[in-house]
Amino acid sequence: MNDTTGGESSGDSGSILSRPWVLNGLSLTTFAVLAFAQYRWWHDHGEPFSWVLLPATPLFAFVPAGIIVKAFRKRWTAAWAEENGFRYRRSGDWAVPAWDFPPFTIGRARRFRIRDTMEGTIGDYPASFFHLTWLHNNRINVSTHYRNVFALTLPAALPRMTMGVTLDGTTGTRVEFESAEFNDRFSVYCSKPAFAHAVLTPRTIDTLVGLARQHGGAVMLTKFEIVGNLLVGVTTLGNRPRDIGGVFAAMRVIADGIPRFAWTDYGTPATDRLEPFGPERKIA
Repeated sequence: MNDTTGGESSGDSGSILSRPWVLNGLSLTTFAVLAFAQYRWWHDHGEPFSWVLLPATPLFAFVPAGIIVKAFRKRWTAAWAEENGFRYRRSGDWAVPAWDFPPFTIGRARRFRIRDTMEGTIGDYPASFFHLTWLHNNRINVSTHYRNVFALTLPAALPRMTMGVTLDGTTGTRVEFESAEFNDRFSVYCSKPAFAHAVLTPRTIDTLVGLARQHGGAVMLTKFEIVGNLLVGVTTLGNRPRDIGGVFAAMRVIADGIPRFAWTDYGTPATDRLEPFGPERKIA
């Protein structure tokens, strides 16, 4: 059983290349080299190498780190799974979930694929993870996109609630909390504000704020959804062992923090655990 909590994940001992200070240092070094090269060219020729490339220099600084993440992502996911007792498959046979929220509802998305699946437990909850890719056809060009998707199976189905980097008003109205820092870091939408306040207790809010400070973007840039008897996390991050542990830690904090009366007042019988991963969606 995985004991990921609000502290460091036990899966944070992966390759040194996955450490934040290594990737951040590489990006800063790349930026410094590019900036110096641009300066030298401007000094010697009286103009920048390219007026187009000059403002894009900060973006190019992240290219080497991005290449490393892409090259090692599968290895890091498998290592995290092994260290935390999860079953990992590089090419799983899961169907694409028919969930009614992005990216699963993107109209121009084509060829959804699920890879790098793993299953295990986080605390008392069955847990799943998969890497989702798709092609986006905007009629001008076709681009590739991805998300890392996390799921915890809850003991009962609960009302819909969204938390994180979202402006999804279809879930309901935005719910404000007493913590200004929490409101700044997370947007919560729910059609039943009383339910949202019941789920996100002051203790849960304080712990989530602490995790956001500790794990940064891995928690703050994840969109969390309560969908039936599942707590789902969707993010562009979650590629490194530390990020995987951080997202699962936040999800466990949310699930563990739900008080007993919320299950009694709002809960309904849960569906089967794997039911949300079928039937298979037919996508061209």
